[in-house]
Amino acid sequence: MVINEKVKKVIGESAFLVLVTVNPDGSPHPIVAGKGEVEGDSVVFGIYKMELTQRNISVNGSAQVLGAIMAEGSPLGFRLNGSAAVRESAAGKQLVFTAASADTLI
Repeated sequence: MVINEKVKKVIGESAFLVLVTVNPDGSPHPIVAGKGEVEGDSVVFGIYKMELTQRNISVNGSAQVLGAIMAEGSPLGFRLNGSAAVRESAAGKQLVFTAASADTLI
């Protein structure tokens, strides 16, 4: 499982998570995505606008999620690498990021 308890703690306690997609020219498109909810190895975000992010996902599903917190007096952070998709649900439109790997940042 990519999203282990330490990664889940960072996701749950981060005030903001950064979501990065890939623009058509290959450059990164980072946004502050706010809170995300962990579902297995996925992080689910509500979509408010995110027009460029949604366009990038439709062209190239590659994405990253970054988060960091202070845990027991020390910084703890992760970069999750994976893919993203947009789904419709009863809660409205959502962005689902599925992690393939995790790198420790701090």
